[in-house]
Amino acid sequence: MDYQTLSNNCPTWDAYINHDFVNQVAAGTLAEDSFRHYLKQDYLYLIHYTRVMALSVYKSDSLAQMRIGQAGINAMLDLEIGMYLDFCKQWGIELKEVENTDESAATTDYSGYLLDTAMSGSLADLYAAIAPCLMGYGEIGKRLKAQGHKSENPYQQWIDVFASAEFQEVTAQNEAHIDELLAGATPCQEQRFQQLFDTASRMEINFWQMALELS
Repeated sequence: MDYQTLSNNCPTWDAYINHDFVNQVAAGTLAEDSFRHYLKQDYLYLIHYTRVMALSVYKSDSLAQMRIGQAGINAMLDLEIGMYLDFCKQWGIELKEVENTDESAATTDYSGYLLDTAMSGSLADLYAAIAPCLMGYGEIGKRLKAQGHKSENPYQQWIDVFASAEFQEVTAQNEAHIDELLAGATPCQEQRFQQLFDTASRMEINFWQMALELS
């Protein structure tokens, strides 16, 4: 079992990474209010995601695994969350507004699912559940980069982050770690990993849709 097997067998994977939200971002036609809604909700989601990464340290069996979890925490707290706050500021959203935003149902459901899996399952379960988020943005970035840079696109800076060589390198490192954790799984474990991955993929779709519908 590995990441490619999970994504290839996921019935909603293409619908996730090719969602209309992503396509509208790529075309620069997404409604600005939808993007602002997405930014605020993703900030709230990333706070929970950081807690999931903290649980990955707790679930680790080796120092090497703990360091990978620590790197994930540092990336969230020192880089990605700050990046989203910078995006929010650029789009006229002050920190107080972001922090006082109510979570949408999609945000609560998705973050709750990941936290529950992280607390109740193994380290491999945890990574199977976060793999759609961890890997999907890399695949989206790669696809959008192939479409070319469009300086007139108001969302190009967001695209450039996930299309960057640095982000693609991190994605490749994450894939190697996931593959190592899932290797040698029993048929029963493989079925569970696939179910966790599939559920998270559906929740990613719900998250995009939430942003489109402002709900």
